Amino acid sequence: MGTLVAVLAFLAGLAGFMPYFPLILLGGIVCIAMLIVWLEKPVCALYAPLILVFLPVGLIPANIHSILNRLLTVIAAGVWFIWLLTSRKKITWTIPALFMFLFLGWGGITVLWAERVSNAATALQVYSLRFLLFLFLIPNEIRTKQDLDGLMNTLAVSGWVLLLSFVATVLFNGYEVGTQLAIFGGNQNEAGVLAVLAMVGVIWQVSHYAKSYRIFGILMGTTFFLLTFGLVVMTGSRGSALSMMFTTLAFWFWKPTRVWGKVVLSVLILAVILTPSIFTTLVLRFLAEGNDTLLGGREMLWKAAWHMIQDHPTGGVGIGNSPYAILPYLENDVHMVLFQSAVVHNPILTIWSETGFLGILLYLGMLISSFYLFVSQYLKFRKIGCKDIDPYFAAVSSVALGYLISWFKGGGMESDFSYFFVLALLILPSVLNYTSFKCIPAVS
Repeated sequence: MGTLVAVLAFLAGLAGFMPYFPLILLGGIVCIAMLIVWLEKPVCALYAPLILVFLPVGLIPANIHSILNRLLTVIAAGVWFIWLLTSRKKITWTIPALFMFLFLGWGGITVLWAERVSNAATALQVYSLRFLLFLFLIPNEIRTKQDLDGLMNTLAVSGWVLLLSFVATVLFNGYEVGTQLAIFGGNQNEAGVLAVLAMVGVIWQVSHYAKSYRIFGILMGTTFFLLTFGLVVMTGSRGSALSMMFTTLAFWFWKPTRVWGKVVLSVLILAVILTPSIFTTLVLRFLAEGNDTLLGGREMLWKAAWHMIQDHPTGGVGIGNSPYAILPYLENDVHMVLFQSAVVHNPILTIWSETGFLGILLYLGMLISSFYLFVSQYLKFRKIGCKDIDPYFAAVSSVALGYLISWFKGGGMESDFSYFFVLALLILPSVLNYTSFKCIPAVS
């Protein structure tokens, strides 16, 4: 008892010297509680960095966002590793993860001839964290339908936070027709793509509502798609618009998602009739008025990147170095004279120019093998009669198609978390335990 009194007296004394001590103490208690929960159930630690990466850039200061992202990923890995030692479970390795592991090894070798070693090291760190979170932890921790439900709920919640941030931005800052809306000052080209990705979680949730809540689910889903449509249109991002258009078209080919294709088409028709002015920004950008081109000047960058590849076919210019190595190839362009770096805006050309022929083979091997696993598992689940997972295959295949349509022309998308998250979604069916789903074997 005396010890407890002494401790309380000590804490009270500290509080006198530290005005924010109660908050720090409360924060410490919360962190300890979370750590205990995470050690008991490591998959909960996995959700934390996933929620963070979907938060709009600007909602949290960029430097803090970056530090938290790396810290939470490392913590999630550490918690899982401790759990692995106590549970003695087997580690799951997928073909895409193996390709990525080899890519990281080759990328590390290219640092030897990279002109900017610090940039190469930063790029390797980013790719390593992407590998750890999306291609290693997710396939090892999401193994049952219950785990998948948790992941989809996390994705849906992240999407709603993004859309509520969009609504708050419009309400407090307003929107001027013909301009590109920026959520908390973030990148206009990113928000729409993230909202499209979050559709997977919402579709999964709604498809598994009980019949008594079906109407509520449809209303929630319709609201989500309506807000996503508004977000894409107001941000004026051509990539996001293409992603949503092709995703919606793909919805029509699947029974579980056909209703959402109808919803988006209805919203589009009503918007054209009632508020055609909101399309002004998108129309102007697609018409490429002024000095802009349909691809936003990327043609020039792609041509320069191809020349760079021809000059460095074997090992490239070093991972993470293409934005600087490309400048000499752009010296004749008056628009690039004052720039200190230039992003290639094409993931394939970026990886090829940085890591050479072997690098692009490993990188594309990761993408192709992910699709192979997805298709093969779809056929397997269909054969054993697991229709419970059909909404997942429908939503992920549609969103992946839409995402890749805009991915190929995005700046920095080769290492963006959204790309590796799509790969994780494609890989997941290959590691799921089908016995956790309702399966009705087909009668032969």
